Parts: sequence; C-alpha cells; structure tokens
Amino acid sequence: MKSQAKHTYSLTLLLFVVGFGLFFYRHLALDVPLSENKSVNSWTVEANLKFTAERDRPVQARFMIPNSPAHFVILDEYFVSQNYGVMTNLRGNNREAVWSLRRSTGPQSLYYRAIFREADAQSVSNLKSSYPKKQQLPDNQKAAVETIIKHARASSADIQTFAQSTIQILNQEDGNAKLLVEGDMSDKARVDALIKILAEAKIEAMPIQGVYLKQENRAQMKWYLTVYNGNQWLFINPQTGVVGLPKHFLIWTYGQNTLFEVSGGQKPSFSLSVSPTPMNALSVAKMRGLQAESKLMRFSLLELPVHIQETYKILLMIPLGAFIILLLRNWVGLKTFGTFMPVLIALAFRETDLIWGIVLFSTIVALGLLVRFYLDELRLLLVPRLNLILSVVIMVMLFISVISQNLNLSSGLSVALFPMIILTMTIERMCITWDERGALEALSLGAGSLFAAVCTYLVMNIRAISYLLFAFPELLLVLMAVTLWFGQYKGYRLTELFRFKALSGA
Repeated sequence: MKSQAKHTYSLTLLLFVVGFGLFFYRHLALDVPLSENKSVNSWTVEANLKFTAERDRPVQARFMIPNSPAHFVILDEYFVSQNYGVMTNLRGNNREAVWSLRRSTGPQSLYYRAIFREADAQSVSNLKSSYPKKQQLPDNQKAAVETIIKHARASSADIQTFAQSTIQILNQEDGNAKLLVEGDMSDKARVDALIKILAEAKIEAMPIQGVYLKQENRAQMKWYLTVYNGNQWLFINPQTGVVGLPKHFLIWTYGQNTLFEVSGGQKPSFSLSVSPTPMNALSVAKMRGLQAESKLMRFSLLELPVHIQETYKILLMIPLGAFIILLLRNWVGLKTFGTFMPVLIALAFRETDLIWGIVLFSTIVALGLLVRFYLDELRLLLVPRLNLILSVVIMVMLFISVISQNLNLSSGLSVALFPMIILTMTIERMCITWDERGALEALSLGAGSLFAAVCTYLVMNIRAISYLLFAFPELLLVLMAVTLWFGQYKGYRLTELFRFKALSGA
C-alpha cells in the first residue's frame, strides 16, 4: 500500500511540475497572455517609393528598411510591387530592400509595409563602426572644432558627458557653432557637426534616422546620434543632449547611407505613413512563436483551423465539468444520475441560457417519465423500450421547437442542442429508481443531477477559465494532478457530517 501511495504522489507531483512548467514557459517565454482581451501596442508603418521608369532600361530600386530596431519587434512585413523581383540584403548595420525588373516604363510605385510591436529594450552593443577618421577640415573649421573640444573636455568626465557638453556648446550658436553648421541649425546639420567634433576627439559615433510612431500620413524622418562609450552605444538627442531613445522612436537606419536609390528611373520620391494598430496579444504571441520556430507554438491548438478550434474550446471544458462533479459527489456527497450526464446537460445550458435550459430539461424529462410509466404496462423488453423513449424524446424536442418558432421564442429552438441519448437514459434510470426505491429517491436524484448541471454550467461559463484551458491546454495536466490528489480522500463527505451528527455527539 505504501508503495502504491508513493507512486500516486510521485505521479501527482510530476503532473504538477510538467503542467505548471509548460504553463509558465508558454506565458513568460512565448508571451501567451493570461487574458483573451489583452492587446499590445503595435503600429503599421508603410514606406512608398515612387518614380518614373526609363524606357528600355533595367530598373533597380532600393531603400533602407529597419533591422532589429531597439525597443521594437517586427511582427510581420510585406513587400508590395507589380512584376518586380524583391530581396533583402544586409548592408553594414542596416537592411535594404532591393526591387529589380528587366524592362518597364511609366510611373512605378513600390511599397514596404511592416507591423512593429513594443518590446523590452534591446542591446545594441553589436553595432559595427569603423574607428572614426579625422576629416579633412578647412583651417577655420578645424580651429573651431579644437576650441569646442577644449571647452567640452573641461566640463566633462567621460565620453557620455563629453558628448552632452558638445551639444550644449553647439546650442549656444556662437561663432564656432555657426561656422561648423554653416548657418544651418537643422538636426542633420547638428548631427554632422557633432560627428566631426567627436571624430576629432577619437570617439566613435554614428548618425541615426528614425520616425516617431504616431498617427501620421506623411511622417518625417528625424535625426538622432549614437555614441560608443567603450561598453555600449548611447542614444543622444542632438538638440537637448538627453540620453536614451524616446519611447515611440523607431530607428530606421544607421550611418550616412541614403534612404533610397533608383537606377533606371527618374524623379524618385519617398514617403512614410504611420498608423497605430492595436493587436490581440494571443495573435501576437502566435506570430512571434512561429517567427522563432517554437515547436510548442507550432504544435498548438492555435495552428488548427478555426472551426476545429471552436470544437476544442468546448471539449476542453468537459474535464473541468467532470472535476466539478467529482467535488460535488466525493466531497459534498451530492447524489446524481451518473457523472457525465450533468456535464453534458451543462454544455447544453451554455447554448440555451440557464433559465430556459432548466425549463426545457424539466419539461422533456417529465413528459418522458409519463411515457415510460405507460410503457411499463406493455411489458416490453429493455431495448425496444429505450428505442420508444428515444423516439418520444425527439418528438417532444421537435414539438417544442415548432411551438417556439410560431411564438417567436428563439430560446426554445435551442432545445435541439440537448443530448437526446443522455436524456433517454436519464428517464430510464429515473423510472427504475422510482420503482425500486420510491418516488422521493428518484426525484432527489433528478434534482441533484439538475443542481450539479447548474453548478457545472456556472463554472464552465466563466470565459476566463475557458480561455486559459484553450491557450494553455497543459493546465489539464494540473487538473489531472488535483484529481489524483483528491482521489486519495476516503473520509466523510460534507452531507455525511450532518447525517451522522448525532453519532459524533454521542
């Protein structure tokens, strides 16, 4: 006995560990949400390159596209064009899309569309940058750079504060600053001037172009600066000197690369549009799992056809319903006609609504009992009797449906969802109990079965539980473990405590 108990407890523990282990892995590593209504912030960004193709010339167009941007994950991307071949290449720290066509003429339009999702900050220590080379500057600009470097070093302690001090000096717009930016105080001119100064000071730095993710039909590229401090790349606002990327700033390209190039075409124009696209967290988790080639997501219910998914959403609730019946029978002491009859009736209640379901169930069983008592007078064998009761049950269901249709009672039409075989067996067992143990016992078992079905329905109708079992089917292992644990209980039921109260007092 001890060996058997040890085996049972070991199996229970194993099911607990495996079930909860898969649950936490799916939630924490694969980002499967705990709520079906949870959404994630995501944006759709569309880039459009237009140009006019030259007659009888091969066309090749390319433009930069994001490559693992910090703070964001690319959920999906599309390349839209007509007859063009499309491929993507890595180009230093960047990625570019290349469209090519042997012959074309007239206006051309190429699209790149991607969906981005917020993510945890990603390390950008793997950026590649050649050691900064000092630029050949005119004497006046070189003198201005040396002056700015001297002042910045005097008011800084490390590379980060040096870069910030340099930005502050440029913002003063004195003679040295105006000389370096050549009268242009735009972000691009500021960043170019900063690169010159930092290169002269032997500090690695690169310009960045990006876009703010907000609703905008004609989004404009913004300039930023990234500086290497010896351990990591720091993002710095070229206007304010603030370190760190803004929350909704999407890095599009690193370095001085041009955004787009067209060969075999004229009058190119490039435009961006941004629109918020909140997405369901479960759909996002599915997309990310497939991108990461996760076996757990690939072999999951989410990969089944939608109509099959709906079927399993119902089937997965049956073990939970059976567990509720286990609690009611083995712990409370409630008597019912079998284990699965209340569960199947509860499933029917989910479609009929509770009140209508109780009324329809009671009506069918009552009429079925009347027919069953009449058949007793005919002294029929079991199988013919069950066949007749089944036919009567179906006829009663048909009658209720027709009457409901004519009275415009749509709820009555759902009577067809009741499990007719279960109703037939319930009527038969109830009638036998009536004959053997009396009417009170039969009605008590019928009422207990109906009460159990109602309790099961109330639990199975909780959408949060239904979603969790569908999104995390491994929780059935946990339910099995709890069932094994409860299966070891051999003590008194709750109703027996009241039943034998007098004996306990003696």
